[in-house]
Amino acid sequence: MRVLYLVHAHERFSVGGAENAAFSLYRELARRQGIETWILAAMHTSRGALGHGELRSMEGTDREYLIGSDCDWYRFSNTNIAALRRGLQRLIDHVQPDVIHLQHYSHFGIDVIPLLQAISPRSRVVVTLHEYLPLCMHNGQMVTPGQLKLCHKATPLACSLCFPERSAQDMFLRQHYIGTILQSCDALVSPSEFLIQRYRDSGIDHPNFLMIENGLPPQFDPEQRPRYFATQSRELNRFGFFGQLNIYKGPLVLLQAVALLQERGINNFSVSINGANLEHQPQDFQDEFNKTLEQVRDRVFMRGSYRQQDMESLMLDIDWMVIPSIWWENSPVVIQEAFFHGRPVLGGDIGGMAEKIDGRGGLTYAVRSASALASLMERCLGNEALHQGLRESMQAPTTATLCADRHLELYQGLESRLTLK
Repeated sequence: MRVLYLVHAHERFSVGGAENAAFSLYRELARRQGIETWILAAMHTSRGALGHGELRSMEGTDREYLIGSDCDWYRFSNTNIAALRRGLQRLIDHVQPDVIHLQHYSHFGIDVIPLLQAISPRSRVVVTLHEYLPLCMHNGQMVTPGQLKLCHKATPLACSLCFPERSAQDMFLRQHYIGTILQSCDALVSPSEFLIQRYRDSGIDHPNFLMIENGLPPQFDPEQRPRYFATQSRELNRFGFFGQLNIYKGPLVLLQAVALLQERGINNFSVSINGANLEHQPQDFQDEFNKTLEQVRDRVFMRGSYRQQDMESLMLDIDWMVIPSIWWENSPVVIQEAFFHGRPVLGGDIGGMAEKIDGRGGLTYAVRSASALASLMERCLGNEALHQGLRESMQAPTTATLCADRHLELYQGLESRLTLK
């Protein structure tokens, strides 16, 4: 079996959940007998390195490729589909894939799917949905622009109220266009049941819509996991945040919770913030973040950006992980990383966060509420019984091997169906 993966960025230039999932799966399946894999990563043409549709082999590899591309973010249509076709045709002719699996379609455009179906009609097409971009024009966050209220369902009327320059009819056509393309695929995959239901509620369904959790890469050896379960501090008073420093990931909520604890006279704890890119956020968010940070400097330590291979040392510096996101999330990989290291997770009571942690290795609080988060953190301080109980309730994280097994079952099932026809 020959499998070609498409992803919106190469891991060498971009670090994110979709990139990690794509490259982990690509490498894990390449080790299987009878399976050959290739991967194609988009490189946005604004970087100036590749022209639109220009195909290039990644230096030092023989099965990793880059292609220049860009898409319109309203309809997710490619800005030069003819040029993209020429580059893709060359690669398809070379690989002749049995399965084409898109781990993301941004930068390619959603219309890359019918293009692939046209130039490689014998290939089965699979798409993994990591977020809500097809449903929500607001960066796929499912929160309203400006006020950032949680949105429970994407409808043409509701979406047009968020973007008054677009009519409800425009939004209907956008949703129908994207939904029709997704439904034409042979299978859709999501790392959470919550995301699947959110798509179904919004009118985008598929008879072959599967939940397959993203697997941790091989360096997370399951046999090594037990040794982390006795590495917490005696005081159990170290909290950690991992993620981008933007408004949706909720670092400001965490800082506000720390400030509230200080006001209550509670100072016997620390918070490590592992993340970067604050300078790329709107100025008003930067100003509020920095102002609040000044109030809690004695408790909060800014650690900067990190890599996945840094997780062991960073996890050993905390006792509890906090995921204070103010949007729904889907299936943050940091939850599995925390569980691997025996660190309970505190997260908002919505979306993929609640699905993954509530009563199973973590605790939830009223999302967006700094007061609720502060109270939960206070409850955790020095609470050995709570920490141990949550560790014991943790599910073992999905390994790259198990994730690859599930995907291989899917691919073989699609191939069998094709053979029967």
